[in-house]
Amino acid sequence: MEKRMESLVEISKAISSVLELDRLMEVIMDHAVLAVGVERGIIFLRSADGSLEAKVVRNVEKETLANAEEVSRSITNEVASSGKYFLSSSLQDDPMASGRASVRDFKILSVLCVPLVARDSIIGTIYLDSRKLTKVFSEGDVQFMLAFAGMAAVAIENAKLYEASRSEARFWRDEATLRFGFERIVYASPSMEQLSARARNVARTNVSVLITGESGTGKDLFARAIHYHSLRREKKFVPINCSAMPEHILESELFGVKKGAFTGATVDKHGLFEEADGGTIFLDEIADMHPSLQAKLLRALQEGEIRRVGDTAIRHVDARVISATNKDISVELKDHRFREDLYYRLSGIVISIPPLRDRTEDIAPLARHFVKQFCEEQHLPVKSIAGDAVNRLQEYRFPGNVRELQNILQNAVLFSGEEIEVKDLELPNLAGTAVVPEGDFSEATRQHIIKVLDKVGWNQTRAAQILGLNRTTLQAKMKKLNIVRT
Repeated sequence: MEKRMESLVEISKAISSVLELDRLMEVIMDHAVLAVGVERGIIFLRSADGSLEAKVVRNVEKETLANAEEVSRSITNEVASSGKYFLSSSLQDDPMASGRASVRDFKILSVLCVPLVARDSIIGTIYLDSRKLTKVFSEGDVQFMLAFAGMAAVAIENAKLYEASRSEARFWRDEATLRFGFERIVYASPSMEQLSARARNVARTNVSVLITGESGTGKDLFARAIHYHSLRREKKFVPINCSAMPEHILESELFGVKKGAFTGATVDKHGLFEEADGGTIFLDEIADMHPSLQAKLLRALQEGEIRRVGDTAIRHVDARVISATNKDISVELKDHRFREDLYYRLSGIVISIPPLRDRTEDIAPLARHFVKQFCEEQHLPVKSIAGDAVNRLQEYRFPGNVRELQNILQNAVLFSGEEIEVKDLELPNLAGTAVVPEGDFSEATRQHIIKVLDKVGWNQTRAAQILGLNRTTLQAKMKKLNIVRT
């Protein structure tokens, strides 16, 4: 009895370590045949329609699976229906079975069949038989197999759940790839075609990527597309805006906090680098990071190690870093606001997204895309865009870039008829911004922002919405361009 218990413990360890269902069934069958010392075995599982289906057969020799099932089918059906085991130590003497040609031909003497029960449901059976005169199933065999079947049933159900969760994870991963992949980046210009190809090529590597471009050009879209086409796509994509919080808060968000490190740190907290372990961390507006924190980030990138705030323990992380900035990084380096050594760590590949005014070929397909997308989201009939409305959009300079175009078209969808016309486009003095001398974009941007502010009574929140900018970004542009209310 003690040896049987030890055997059950070892078997339990073996089957609980296997999560793939097909492999698990093989392991269960092998252990069942070996432990009881019989010649043949079959595991049946219920299929979707409730019928029993043979999944694994052992030692059938030359007989086909159909012949092997012939002997066991009535017995397994009975066990699966009643939930009680079947035992026969002399099948040849059983008048119900001895008349079967298969029983005579295979010379089956002893049979034991036990139910597989999980969560009060019979999910299948384990069938064993023997043709040896010396093998007669004992009460100990029965009790052993009942205990074994109980463990096996739980393992089978866990494997099913594991496979279902993997299937669901694959589904959502594929959904995420479709939602955030390169296929969602709409363009028609050669420059964006080249950028997309460059990003696709780097996606499947672990090279760090720095994405530059004005606000609203789609830097975050490229970052997500790179992640979801990388070998890390099954792990997390963790974004953080480095300009949105003070230095000490950003440090704790990135690297985590040890309990008691400061007032309010009541529990240990892991940081975003730990959360992104195995995946990708996206550091947006990286050029706004404080110089002292840049040094700590550099150490994390060089060594692959982070230390929580207030902690002495070092933690190893493996996170790919994609960063982005809307600033001219060469100016930041020249003025020593950004560390040169950190720049070279972040810029394995640089992807510079041009402003929308430099790729007017993209405006028409983007406009149709945004209109269709917004109509579908709001459950509205999809509207068309008049040709002259598209022409006007192509004449406009779009200081807020793609984000501004998206906001303009969302407003137009809400207040237009079946077709979006020029009058539906909320563009201040559009005709006056049609032609801007080469190299004078900053002044054109300045004048446009002033016109938008005038239109909304200098309500910065509303102006930012029209321009497709964050309020803080608008304020930064106003400061840079010396825009003040007079």
